Amino acid sequence: MEQRRLKALIGAAMVGLGIFQAGSFALQSEWLPMVLGLLYAAIGTAYLWAEVYTAGQ
Repeated sequence: MEQRRLKALIGAAMVGLGIFQAGSFALQSEWLPMVLGLLYAAIGTAYLWAEVYTAGQ
């Protein structure tokens, strides 16, 4: 259970950091770092799905 919670925390941190990066760079009209932040958030979402939700089933 502890390992699953740690993986969920890592995935949520990835998503949060990616959204924060995308938002802050969007306010500055820096489009490439914004897209990279969205990509990082998408990778975090995929990590959550692969390591937390499907691994628990």
